[in-house]
Amino acid sequence: MASTSIERRHVALGYLFWVCGLVGLCGLHRFYARKPVSGTLWLLTFGFCGIGQLIDGLLISSMIEQANQPLALQEALAMAEANRPDPLARQLLLLARSSGSSGFTLNDAILTVQLPANVDREAVRAEIEVLLNEQLLDVGNDERGRVVYREP
Repeated sequence: MASTSIERRHVALGYLFWVCGLVGLCGLHRFYARKPVSGTLWLLTFGFCGIGQLIDGLLISSMIEQANQPLALQEALAMAEANRPDPLARQLLLLARSSGSSGFTLNDAILTVQLPANVDREAVRAEIEVLLNEQLLDVGNDERGRVVYREP
């Protein structure tokens, strides 16, 4: 997804441009609110003979809010991406590394990893099997006879 920099619009500045319309520069507030077509129309018709300009005085807040919607969406998507847990394989490998030579059990893994939504605990067991087959984990027993997984 291409990252575009969208500048946040401010209501106070929108009103400042609206006031410019009262002295003949109608439509600047619409350009500022990312409405270039209606901004041009306001500029050429003097804000529909001033009536549209006056009505816009009541609408500026919602126009600015609408202009900021793409930025709000970008921020929400970035926050969702930041809160997404690491892939399960990475979490298991990090657990193996942090466990050191004592290793970790399946229960340790289930209690430690952050499972993505709609993923059950069997996915942890399946991912451990994949990592064992790829020789990224070793399996053994600890002093109590429990099955533990370690970094090779």
